[in-house]
Amino acid sequence: MEAYHDHAIPELPTEIIFTHILPRLPPKDLMMRCTCVCKSWSSFIRSSSFVAAFRNFCGNDNNKSTTNFLFQKYHRFLSSKIEKQGNVSTPAVGICEVFEYCLSYDGKIQELGRYYPDVQSVHGLICGSSSCQPEFFILNPSTREYIELPHAKERPVNHYAHHAYHFGFSPLANEYKVLQVLSFRLDQGDKWDLAFNTFTLGRDSWWRPLQVDHGDLPFDALAYASDSRGKRSTASVCLNGAVYWIYEEQKMLVAFDVKEETFKALPLPEDYDQVFANYYADQDYEQYSGIDANDYCCPTMVKVGGCVGVFADMSWKHDKIVLWILKDYQNIVWVKETISLASEREYLGYRRCIEALGTIHTGEFALVHYFIGFSPGYDDGPPELRLYDMKSKQYRVIDFAFPDYQQNRVYPFPIKLINIYDDSIVPLK
Repeated sequence: MEAYHDHAIPELPTEIIFTHILPRLPPKDLMMRCTCVCKSWSSFIRSSSFVAAFRNFCGNDNNKSTTNFLFQKYHRFLSSKIEKQGNVSTPAVGICEVFEYCLSYDGKIQELGRYYPDVQSVHGLICGSSSCQPEFFILNPSTREYIELPHAKERPVNHYAHHAYHFGFSPLANEYKVLQVLSFRLDQGDKWDLAFNTFTLGRDSWWRPLQVDHGDLPFDALAYASDSRGKRSTASVCLNGAVYWIYEEQKMLVAFDVKEETFKALPLPEDYDQVFANYYADQDYEQYSGIDANDYCCPTMVKVGGCVGVFADMSWKHDKIVLWILKDYQNIVWVKETISLASEREYLGYRRCIEALGTIHTGEFALVHYFIGFSPGYDDGPPELRLYDMKSKQYRVIDFAFPDYQQNRVYPFPIKLINIYDDSIVPLK
């Protein structure tokens, strides 16, 4: 009888390991275990080619089996996920375990997302600006790395400046890039101007001025600069190498090509004005004295099944939301979806808001339900996450279990679900 060790154990080809097996592993296993196998594995897993292969694998809809949710409670960030097992996504209605980690940068990053709705998610990286400082942060929740970009570049003659940030990725150039839109007042009068700066992740150490002739822009630059002051952000989304955001005063979407660094304008839906006019014409909101109805119906950008979408929260008065989806970019074909929230009667009288997170791996549209002020559910409890099936028109509710903060100083701060994200191993440092 031959000894067992006389039989050689066949080895898998290196190509199979690196292209078909490793990209399927969670980022934590890749970065903490696989990189320790040997120097060659560590070098390969950290290489730009493998990072790109991992991103492409995770970004393929056929391979997606997980959606991650990022929560914030003051300076603490918490992450949970929904996984697909066979044809069933879990949990349907149940408890999702949450793990915790803390991020802080001289006390500044703790303000991320508390007052700004434009926390963006691009291929697993979470990006946003501080609510109290003109700074921009990039987080990778999968690897728990974060960086702060250099302080916003301003003109020395400024008396006031408004900063807006748009984060995107170009698959052609394999680059992550931040566009800074700086609207600034030239003097103490009412003259405004507009400037653009860019920052390429992994390449730049400082903001690079973008040379743009105002006459080449698809919108009135000076009007844009003036209109931007004091306005609530409509957020932005990145799809197919371009970043999109709303310029409501001129009823358009602005698209920034990340690779070419050029701008394009797309018209908003034809019935966009009428839908909002009908909403504001309803005087029922007067019962909420001191509250501006515009704050509860601010349009925002969202990704819907691989398409650009415009979302409007009309839950305050009509218990519904309106979603426009840009189905055809060439012919500018918008499709409108009106979604009833079917809220319980006892909740209809309370002030609340709905935020859209976008489509998850199951094809469902994720919505976050918040109550405002002293309404039920506003205290220290988490928001309600609803997953909406756009075919069956049905909801399911996801519950989460969070660590107990009652003995913690940050107890008074509610939990906020700030975005969804894909797994990523993109290095930030």
